[in-house]
Formats: sequence, C-alpha cells, structure tokens
Amino acid sequence: MIEAFLLAMRQLRTKKVRTLLILLGISVGVAAVVGVTSLGEGIRVNAVGEIEKSHDLTLIEVSPGVSNGNIILITESKVRAVREYGSVVAPYTMDDYVTPNKTYFKANGISAKYMDAKDLNLEAGMWLEEGTYQIVLGSDIGEKFAKIEGAEIGNAIDARIRLYGEEGRAIDKDITFMIAGRLKPTGTDTDDQAFIDINIARELTGKDVYDGIIVKLDKSGQTPAARTAIEKLGLTCYSAQDEIDSVNKIMNAVTLVLAFFSSISLIVGGLMIINTMIVSVYERTHEIGITKAIGASELDIIRMFLSECIIIGVLGGILGDLIGILFSFLIDSVGRPMLVAQLGIADFEHLTVINVQILAAGFLVSLVISVIAGIYPAWRGAKLDPVKALRQL
Repeated sequence: MIEAFLLAMRQLRTKKVRTLLILLGISVGVAAVVGVTSLGEGIRVNAVGEIEKSHDLTLIEVSPGVSNGNIILITESKVRAVREYGSVVAPYTMDDYVTPNKTYFKANGISAKYMDAKDLNLEAGMWLEEGTYQIVLGSDIGEKFAKIEGAEIGNAIDARIRLYGEEGRAIDKDITFMIAGRLKPTGTDTDDQAFIDINIARELTGKDVYDGIIVKLDKSGQTPAARTAIEKLGLTCYSAQDEIDSVNKIMNAVTLVLAFFSSISLIVGGLMIINTMIVSVYERTHEIGITKAIGASELDIIRMFLSECIIIGVLGGILGDLIGILFSFLIDSVGRPMLVAQLGIADFEHLTVINVQILAAGFLVSLVISVIAGIYPAWRGAKLDPVKALRQL
C-alpha cells in the first residue's frame, strides 16, 4: 500500500500544473462549503446567544393542558405537585380589564414569589401590598395610563371586569385600583401588563383555579427534567429552550440548503478529477499493460489510481479548509459591519463561526468526492487487456 502511495506521489509530481488545477478546483469547492456553513453557524450561535441574554433559562411557564379533548385545569393540588420540581413556584391568574376611557389591559394576580421568580424591578413607586387594591404597572401600560388616563403613581384608576354567571349572562364589576408603582422595561410582554394581589384577583373573579404557574429552578441544566415531570401531570410547559430549539431547527435547515448549493462547485472539482484520471489512463496504457504482464492484479491497478485520488482529496481538503477559514474571515470582516450599520441590528462579536466539525466535514467531503470521482477511471484502467495495452505506443 505504501508503494502505491509513493508511486502516486511520483505521478502527481510529474504533472504539476494538472495536479495544481485539480487541487484548486476541489479546494475552492470545499472553501465555499466551509465559508457558507460557518456563516449559517454564526447566525445560529448569535441568535441563540440573544435568546439566552433576553430570557431566563431557569424559568418554566406552566399553563393548563389538554388531554383527550379535555382541558386540565391548574388546581391547588396541581400547584402542590409542581412545587416538588422548582425552588420557586408562583401560581397566577390573568384577567382582562378596561377603564372608562376604553383602555384595555391585562391584570395578573400574583404573589411576592412571582416577582422574585420573574426578577421584576421597580422603576418608580413601591410594590403592592398584599390584601390591598393596589396595582403595579408595566412600563408600556404605565405610559399609556399617563397619556390616556392622566393617571400617575399615587392616583386612583377606575376599571371594569366582565364576568359571566352560571347561565352565561354577562356581569360587569367595577373596581378602583390605586397605582403603587411602575416597572422597569423588560422587552417582554410584561411591559404591557399590570399586577395586582392574587387574593384580590381571585376574590374579584371568584376563580378557584389558576391561569398559570411560574417555576424557577436553581440551574438551567435542571429545566429539561423538571419540564418532563410537570408535563406528566398533564400540564403544558414553555421555556426559553423552546425558542432555542426552534432557532436551531430553522438554522440547521438553512445551513444545509446553503451548503448544498455551495457544494455544486465540488461537482466541478469531481468532474475535473474524472477527466484527468481518464486522460491518465490513456496516457499510461502501455505502463498498465507492463504492470499487468508482470503479475499485477486488477485490484493493484485500481489501488494505484485511487491512491492518486486519495492524495488529491487529502491535499484538497486541507487547502480547502485553509481557504475556507480565510473566506469566513472575509465574510465576518465585510458582512458584520454592513449588517450592523445597514440593518440596525444589535452589534455582535462575530458573524461567522468556524469549529472542528465544519473543518472535518470539509476535509471528508473533499476526500469522498475525490475517491468517488476516481472509481470509474480506476476501474477502466483495471479492465484494460494487457496484450492490447502492450501494443499501445
């Protein structure tokens, strides 16, 4: 086997220009795949990073589940069962209210544990006291109240909630809340919500179940196991990991499509290898005849040609990875400032990401394409009749 590779090296050295052109063809294709794949991986990593920055990976939001067409409500017994899986478990209610000026808002009935779990921080005023009709506003709804209702911290705000009796008849209930404080902006739906004491909320609505539960864990690594256990109770769970999984699925598909189209250039490299090896078979017909005449088998002839293809694949893969790294660097240098300046997206450290898996894939693709492209010429050379080959000048 070593002799076959040494012979292949000598053959490639005697045709330096031809070998160089083949290497360039295969390496440019590998570089395109590596560069485009690094771009897709970079976008994926940045998107996941933004989700991790803006979301708490230790939080699980639990809502009522559905089983066999039946809604599984969050009762007190369900809350007690969920408490086994989280360090902080905060049930809450959510209801729609409207002011006399037709300003609609959602008011969550919560406890102090909810505030701790969601890490809510006050921008102004104070947190509501339990058992009182105080209300704390999210940043957006707070601004809306100030503009439309003229209500600031310390002012009273009238609101109405519509309930439905046993016969389905609408019953409107009027309430007056005292605005106790306003939250800092969070960039989430919390900004457009208000918060009241959970006992007051249940008293107003007459609810004996909850609309959801916030579960806080000590470490993000505990989230999958806790989520699985809660879902076994028949409840529905949501966490930031859902968004991360969605981004990973989408970007994996996009990267695969980009890599597929960029790999078309590898087909050109493969055709160059096929063409070169077929020409090499014709040029070395006499040599093949002599080799077979002195006892070489068809397998030896195939090994001789495939050795050249393997060397081309290895060198093309290494060169392609190096060019791909340079290509990735150029994409990062040119593309990142353009995206930040033109699209107005948040700045990030790198647009592309190169890892060992991408480089290994580029190398293996080069090697596989080279070997596949050399199979037919090698088989054709092995099938030459030695007598006819010896007569060839």
